[in-house]
Amino acid sequence: MDRWYIWFKQLLIFISRFLIRSIHLIASLLPDFEYDIFISYRHNDNLFDGWVTEFVTRLQEELAATIKERLSIYFDKNLRDGLSDTALVAPSLEHRLRAFILIPLISQTYCDTERFSWKHEFLPFHQQASHDRLGLYLRLPSGNVGCRILPLRIHNLDSSDVHLLETTLGGHLRTIDFVYEDLGVNRPLRAKDDELPRPTGGLLYRNQINKVANAIKELVAAVKQPAPFVSPAVFGAPSILPLPTPTTTFPVAVPAAAPSLPPPPSAGPVVFLAWTSKELAARREELALVCTKAGLQVVPSTDCPLDEEEFRVRTQEAAAAATCAVHLLGNEFGRRFEEEEDCSFPMFAYQEARRLAATRPAFRQFIWYCPDEALAVKPAQKTFVNNIRNELTERCTFTSALSAMQLVQDLRSTLSQASPPPLHLDKETDIFFVYNQLDSEEANEITDRLSEEIPLELLIIEPNSEDLYKEITVRTIPKSKLAVVYFKHSADWALPFVKQIWRLVGGAGSSTPILFVGEDEPVHNRLRTFKAPRVISCIQPHQGVSEEVRRIFQQVDARS
Repeated sequence: MDRWYIWFKQLLIFISRFLIRSIHLIASLLPDFEYDIFISYRHNDNLFDGWVTEFVTRLQEELAATIKERLSIYFDKNLRDGLSDTALVAPSLEHRLRAFILIPLISQTYCDTERFSWKHEFLPFHQQASHDRLGLYLRLPSGNVGCRILPLRIHNLDSSDVHLLETTLGGHLRTIDFVYEDLGVNRPLRAKDDELPRPTGGLLYRNQINKVANAIKELVAAVKQPAPFVSPAVFGAPSILPLPTPTTTFPVAVPAAAPSLPPPPSAGPVVFLAWTSKELAARREELALVCTKAGLQVVPSTDCPLDEEEFRVRTQEAAAAATCAVHLLGNEFGRRFEEEEDCSFPMFAYQEARRLAATRPAFRQFIWYCPDEALAVKPAQKTFVNNIRNELTERCTFTSALSAMQLVQDLRSTLSQASPPPLHLDKETDIFFVYNQLDSEEANEITDRLSEEIPLELLIIEPNSEDLYKEITVRTIPKSKLAVVYFKHSADWALPFVKQIWRLVGGAGSSTPILFVGEDEPVHNRLRTFKAPRVISCIQPHQGVSEEVRRIFQQVDARS
């Protein structure tokens, strides 16, 4: 029995080795290349659990489901691929390095200038690709630029390793990460981790494999289009990302003053998407992709620098080149500055954008507060968020959007609103008070109290007939000093109604602010808020509604 088991095990090993080798036998898509993809890695990263072998297998499967053509992958499973002691390394590897794409698996031990993978794979490919007919960088169909070196990070790296990579590549390191995210752990993410409980915001192996396949697909598409190549004089473009702004340069040794790439012709507004705390890195990446698909250009397009001074400079450059700023805030305060512990990286970005907003009337800020409800918000972060709420202006929107898609829709809607000079219309009404007939009893009590001091114009909307009243509402709001949309039992009507009305009266350019106010009972009303420029949204107890309306009106009246 044992003999048959050993024989069967050896047969499986032989078959697996044959299949891995067969990957090498597929012809490259491009006639002047030996392989489509060359996997460069340290063999000790494959010894413990065969991580690299499994990665190559799963990548091949994902590519088959992503790209119509079958791509050839060179994966050296054996140490030095059978090179004898008398073999000449450079000539023996030269034909194998003639690949379209290099995927280096960046581990804790990869960035060693004396090691085989660095000396005889990474550096030679970089040199070779920089001077072949394609060049190292390709113009993608989207108009962005892709690099034929596609780094994958499988460990958290020392700063010295990051510096070596950035110096060699001539720009900030941009990787697709396969690092298991947990405190005190530094190991590669495994496929089976997707089936286990994972840290909040942790990466999914399946998603990361898909990102690699999609990045490769874009590079393949680049060589199929007319004139896909980028001039050799242009260096440092990040891999599969929006182009840097003209104030951001990524120099490579020669020439020192490389011209910057122009943005794609179809690029829309520029969004400064501030770097976040580590917990929200994956969500920031998702938001960046949604923004790009929506026609928005996102800056900065690189990973957050480790050096504090460099972080400050890059943040200021990106914010200065942007139309608006988006800040993601969660449970964590984020990395603090060494000499200024009360300030975190996300706080610095917010303060810098706020400073710009004070001098540029068209500049807008969006705060996306998306904490994990299952975890406590750190005290420093809670204070920071409360301070932001207390200093909100009409050009700073605080939102708890449920998804990146919803946030981008709101962002585009706000940015697309024309911002004409304030209209100096004669205001015929002090307060235009709108409510649903379902809330008549409570609304009558509130308006009775208000009408003792302030003239009101009321509009009562019958259930399921709001469309009949939109024209009246849109016509009356600009003639009022303050518009109020009130709800208690009609929350399902009130929220979509106020969003539609806000857009119809000019959104951020409206001459009349809207107070969207609801009562705190029933409990689900507390979730019905709408944050947008020229909208004040709040939930109050019944007795507090009239006081809040009176307070807001006094502020508006004092400014008019």
